[in-house]
Amino acid sequence: MSAWIVGTDHLDLLLTAATEWQIISPELADETGRMLWAENLASVAYLYPHDSDGDRPAPDDFSDHDVDRYRFHRYPGRIDPEVVATAARSLIYQSCEHPGWPASAACSWTTHLRDQAAARVPAYVEEFGPVDPARQAPGDRNWYFVIDQHGHRKVSSSDAWAVPDRDVFHRAAALRVAPDHPADTPATP
Repeated sequence: MSAWIVGTDHLDLLLTAATEWQIISPELADETGRMLWAENLASVAYLYPHDSDGDRPAPDDFSDHDVDRYRFHRYPGRIDPEVVATAARSLIYQSCEHPGWPASAACSWTTHLRDQAAARVPAYVEEFGPVDPARQAPGDRNWYFVIDQHGHRKVSSSDAWAVPDRDVFHRAAALRVAPDHPADTPATP
């Protein structure tokens, strides 16, 4: 396996959903973010024991002490549960390498957020439509189709897995195809 230390945008995205969905209060966002980042750092340090502070797979200029200084900043855009579920799965993957992970509060918290996000996806897709990767600009491959072992086609996102910046929600919204709601359309005579 491999793992990296996620950036603050990744944490902000998850915590924005958690505060909006009332999983945590905004007053707990800083503390929760530090807890999540500490577990992520512990995982990467365990997986790569010879890497030292400043040399770990992490955002540019990351220092281990940054974990203690994390401050939540609301992530912009309409909260997309499909993006949140993917970002939560990514944080779980990046943080699960050390022996203390399964019993940690961070594991429980992130798993709960992932499950809450996944439960919200059907209603969100019903309202805003599915992501259509074909709507991306030529050369963009942030969203793509995958075929599972049962032959089912689904959409996946490297954009939400890595959360490279503060525009992931906006990019996902631009790729959604608005569903037709015949019941919402006025009848014509």
